[in-house]
Amino acid sequence: MCMALQAFGLLNPRTIPILTIAFSVGLLSSPASATDRQEAVQFARGRTSTTLSGAIRGSDGVRYALGARAGQTMSVLFKAGNRSCYMNVWAPGADSAAFIGSSSGNEYAARLTVSGDYAVQVYLMRNAARRNETCRYSVVVEITGAPGGVSAGTSDSIMQDVCRSEAATLYGVKPANISVGAIVAKGRAFQVDGVADKDAEGRKKLRCLFKADRTFDHIMAMTSDGN
Repeated sequence: MCMALQAFGLLNPRTIPILTIAFSVGLLSSPASATDRQEAVQFARGRTSTTLSGAIRGSDGVRYALGARAGQTMSVLFKAGNRSCYMNVWAPGADSAAFIGSSSGNEYAARLTVSGDYAVQVYLMRNAARRNETCRYSVVVEITGAPGGVSAGTSDSIMQDVCRSEAATLYGVKPANISVGAIVAKGRAFQVDGVADKDAEGRKKLRCLFKADRTFDHIMAMTSDGN
């Protein structure tokens, strides 16, 4: 599993860190709604990702806790059956969320700069909570040992999708006409090579460039207009 660490305002803010293996004292003592369910997340042995699913209702949210190290890449993909249902991501010891789904969407990925307890929060917006609505959801969380490594599947997939979308707009074709390769780490940044199929105009090679936090930067044309 688009994507960058940002801080936004929230209608119903909640604070949480996450932990390395089990809940930490910081998580349990942080300000939180008494109705929030808190769960520690542990990946199966040898796995770098896990899928979490469940349901929340009204003001009863859930906070998933997991630990990560600086230099790792964390990605989160969120799907919800209620349009007023979102997820937030919190960094260790932060006073505000690093990512707020109601403002930024359902895909998060970043190269982590701080080691410690991270949290993924699932909640209903206040209007839906007051109506006591229900949200069924799934969350795919992945933490890789090395950014751009062989196990960076979810976050790499997000970047490839972003590349297809940006390239389709640039070249005036559908995303299906854009083929992309594997994500490659270049120093602290990332890149992916691709091809735009413009039918009668031919196939145009391109390169999507991403920043260290895996957010999109720009596209380089690798084939001249004359070719």
